[in-house]
Amino acid sequence: MSIAIQLPWNTVHRTPTMPNPGDRVLELVDVGVSIGERRILDGVNLDVRAGEVLSLVGPNGAGKSTLLNAITGDVPLSDGEITLFGLPALSWDATELAMRRSVLLQSVDVTFPFSVDDIVRMGRSPWEGTAEEMDDDMIVESAMTMTEVMPLADRVYTSLSGGERGRAAFSRVLAQAAPILLLDEPTAAMDIKHQEMLMRIGREYAAAGCAVVVIVHALDAAAAWSDRVALLEHGRLRAVGTPEEVFTSTMLSDVYQCPIEVLPHPGGGLIILPKRPAITRHVYGEHHGFPDAARANLARLSGLSGQGVS
Repeated sequence: MSIAIQLPWNTVHRTPTMPNPGDRVLELVDVGVSIGERRILDGVNLDVRAGEVLSLVGPNGAGKSTLLNAITGDVPLSDGEITLFGLPALSWDATELAMRRSVLLQSVDVTFPFSVDDIVRMGRSPWEGTAEEMDDDMIVESAMTMTEVMPLADRVYTSLSGGERGRAAFSRVLAQAAPILLLDEPTAAMDIKHQEMLMRIGREYAAAGCAVVVIVHALDAAAAWSDRVALLEHGRLRAVGTPEEVFTSTMLSDVYQCPIEVLPHPGGGLIILPKRPAITRHVYGEHHGFPDAARANLARLSGLSGQGVS
């Protein structure tokens, strides 16, 4: 298994320069990943450019997280190559990688009683000993303010709710101040307000000239905030392009194996939702025409719960 180069502690690391909008900062060429005899990714060709939000979408098991883990080096490649700023990803040492891309995983496991402020400050560790270290306090405060976790600064991280942990972890990757953000389902535990906040911040991060790659399950959010989307199916890229190019009713219905409607939004953008049957709403307790077998099952369940069935 290949690993990033580890250099002596006193090595002078190559600090990054800010890319120009449109620069190719990350490229995958014929990337394949196999686990045992199972092919997880196959022939993936994809580039990521400075100044864009690229959303990875697709059904469960399509290979989205594996693709992100391949980019970060957490999953070894079976085939192909990944380059970062024009060089093979493994030619950078661990600190140089951390200066160039920050990663938010699906779950951040913390066992020690670190405060939220401690967690966010961990994002500044790659810059220790550099001129950028002088800005640590300002950057940490800015990241926590943007994500609305400043009031939680003194709280123990493990005492937070899932959504609060997600925002604190996102603050850490923002504080890392890398030109590439790699985010794996960052909005999963968040309420709708903070889901939109996170995607908006990602949009602003890209507008500042950085690159953002984010795994998103909510297709409407991907359509609203992304410059491009990459649709995966069974470990392969089914389509890459703008949301309007990729998110068609025919394409999505086929990939997700579920009838999906795509409609233009009056204010611009897309409305994406599954086709649902019209239902007749009932007042609680009314079971007119309820099948006898189902009524009997309900009776047995109500006996367990102590509730009667009329």
